[in-house]
Amino acid sequence: MSKNNPAKEKVVGTNCYNCKFVANNNEPVTPQELNNEGGINPKNREEMDRAENADLITLPGGSKADASSKRLCYSKKIEMYVTARMCCAYWDNEGVIRPWKKQ
Repeated sequence: MSKNNPAKEKVVGTNCYNCKFVANNNEPVTPQELNNEGGINPKNREEMDRAENADLITLPGGSKADASSKRLCYSKKIEMYVTARMCCAYWDNEGVIRPWKKQ
């Protein structure tokens, strides 16, 4: 992979499907719901505002084929369907180690 075009590399790392705010159950997603990288774009102005405030992104380097399902994000700051190709600034997981906090 060329260093001049890192956006073509598939980024997985932290994503909505391993976040503590996302439902455990998969729901069907259609290709029409997905953007070209396998995420779901906001459907209206209200969703767009929440997505912008949360920096809800679709990770680069994916495709529609990478998102075979969607799940609901229950965070009050999101409250939208997401795929495993997405992540936001509120991502968290019970297993995260924060060295500045007592375990």
